[in-house]
Amino acid sequence: MRHPGRPWIVFLPLLAGLLAALPAAAQTVLLVVRENVDSAALPPPFPVREGLSASLFDAGVIVLDAPGSEEMPAASEAARLALAAGAEAVVEVATVYADTKLDKDLLRISARTTWTVLDASTSRPIGSGTEEATNRDREKDVDRLALGGEIGRRVADRVRRLLDHGAS
Repeated sequence: MRHPGRPWIVFLPLLAGLLAALPAAAQTVLLVVRENVDSAALPPPFPVREGLSASLFDAGVIVLDAPGSEEMPAASEAARLALAAGAEAVVEVATVYADTKLDKDLLRISARTTWTVLDASTSRPIGSGTEEATNRDREKDVDRLALGGEIGRRVADRVRRLLDHGAS
């Protein structure tokens, strides 16, 4: 039997099924990465940024990049930029590399990375951490791009868990 004036009743179950099949809205973050070598700004490419961006993107996170190697913006400024761009969080990452020349063709690279995730709506930290890495005993095989990429992927894993679960 038809229901005149109520054709939407037929479509409600169909609409509910379609909405349930749609993926949840993607998380969006503003990524602010600074990388320095022996106290000098690293020129592109930025190894940690590359590993971090690729990993987050592969996990379905929308990454907005705040380029540059100068000082980190204040938390309130970074949060303001993130909100203006439609991001829910700011991921601040600072990596400091220390290089030691071992031989003509051998460079030992040590890196210390600190990261913080800020809630864009409050400018407050919701998690932070530190990653350290070196290419010790892998100097012939692991350059800065590879080492930084490893660090970026580890940070991305921690950040994803934090964004997914709300705790570090």
